[in-house]
Amino acid sequence: MTDKNTNARISESKIVLRPVLGLVEGLDPSQLRDVTIDAILKHRILRDEASQAHRVLENVQSAQSRPEEIRFAERGYIAAMIAMHAHQTALSTLLDVLGYVPEVPPQQPSN
Repeated sequence: MTDKNTNARISESKIVLRPVLGLVEGLDPSQLRDVTIDAILKHRILRDEASQAHRVLENVQSAQSRPEEIRFAERGYIAAMIAMHAHQTALSTLLDVLGYVPEVPPQQPSN
């Protein structure tokens, strides 16, 4: 598969989110770079949220909390990890289309 923005070759065996390809099709390179940077920053937030959810789960488990508290913490951790990994797939697609990893400033996403 070849992307129309960059003519970058995207492996057929890699998971590619076609809706993401459609959304960024036709963007100029600077717009695509900015969208990708926003996605990187969002991914960092999701990573931090998943890490925090893991710490909460560990604390609840080590405190020998009630089973329902542990289940609630487990669900929070699983949900955070699913969100992070789903976003990673979208980010990976954007990076493939862009063709490189852009330098990311230390700021929040524009959205």
